[in-house]
Formats: sequence, C-alpha cells, structure tokens
Amino acid sequence: MSLEDRYGEDWEEAYTDIMTGLYDEATPGVQLDSLDDLVEEADDPDEGPPIYLRHFLDEDTQEVFMEEVLEEYRIEREYDQFQAKKAVFLGAGPSTSLDTVDRAREDYGLEPVSEMLEPEGEST
Repeated sequence: MSLEDRYGEDWEEAYTDIMTGLYDEATPGVQLDSLDDLVEEADDPDEGPPIYLRHFLDEDTQEVFMEEVLEEYRIEREYDQFQAKKAVFLGAGPSTSLDTVDRAREDYGLEPVSEMLEPEGEST
C-alpha cells in the first residue's frame, strides 16, 4: 500500500512540509511556499543546475528533519518512514553531496556551497 493510499492528504501535506523545510534549511536556503514553487525553481536550466544540485543539506540533518515532520503527521510505522525518506532522497530534495553541488554550481559560474559554509575570515 502506498503512502498516498495509507495516509491520503496527510502524506501530501507532510511531503510538502518536508520539501519546503529542507530547502529552507539548505545552503543556500530558499523560501518555497509550495511544491509549485519548487517546480518553478527547477524549470529553468539556463539559470543553473537543477534545484537539488544548487542546494546542499547533509544527510543526517535531512533525516532528523524528516522524522520530526513525519511524527507530526503521525506517519510513524518504520516501513512508512523508510518509504517517505526514500521518496524525498530520490525526489528533488537538496543534495547530500557537497562535492557534487560544488561541481554543478561551478559549472554555471555560481559560488560553491563549500565557500558559503566557511567561517568568515577563513579561506582554504
């Protein structure tokens, strides 16, 4: 049984909250009010790499955030949480690979995320 079948609108709302929240927490952060905003951000390849390759958020932070949102929506079965996380990680959530994001951003002349994460005054 799919998450949509089991949880209906609760899953749709949880997924939206997860995706918009992850991008808000990512580096660089971006405010998305809905999944439509996510699609609009992702639709212009001339502006840069796909949205998930423009933003970085480490896997542990993503997982903790997802678990908190899933609990809020009472999506607590272990298998259902696994399916939900898989949907986000395989969907268009922020990349968990800093090197991949840096390379994609550099290909478009954008500042690498690793430089954004350096404390002010430090350089490598």
